[in-house]
Amino acid sequence: MRGHRTHPWRALAFGAALAVPCATGCGPIEYLNTSAKAGAALAAAKQADAEHLAPYEYTAAAEYLHKAREEAGYSQYQQSIEFGHRAEAMAGQARALSVAKAQEKNAPVAAPEAPAPALPAVAPPAAAAPPPPVAAPSPPPAPGAAKPSSPGRPAVDDEQPRNR
Repeated sequence: MRGHRTHPWRALAFGAALAVPCATGCGPIEYLNTSAKAGAALAAAKQADAEHLAPYEYTAAAEYLHKAREEAGYSQYQQSIEFGHRAEAMAGQARALSVAKAQEKNAPVAAPEAPAPALPAVAPPAAAAPPPPVAAPSPPPAPGAAKPSSPGRPAVDDEQPRNR
């Protein structure tokens, strides 16, 4: 009987046979790695109070991670991995921003600069006085009645001529 020999073409075929499943099956492995990193970065951002100090970045990171998990559920691993990378990057930004803002709050306050000169106070234009109330027209006098007089003047009768 002849001894078992390995031919170079068999090794090449075996390597190719392993490479094809790995190329199609390694997506979930890379997704799990990316998702774990993004989840850890998001947790670190949450510990730094990024929810309140960097809400845009934190929310974006959380939503990217959610989308990455959703795409993985549909076996769209390349998109899932891309969203995972975005989630990790945004979580890093959220953490850095929240740490910087927290340090600003705790930093000693520098002496305030000289305030800008105040503008002179300008009174608002006076509102125009409202027009005097208009008296309702009086009914015509009854025939033979005396006309009303102005204050301080005697009533004038229509039958007497005026001398001036």
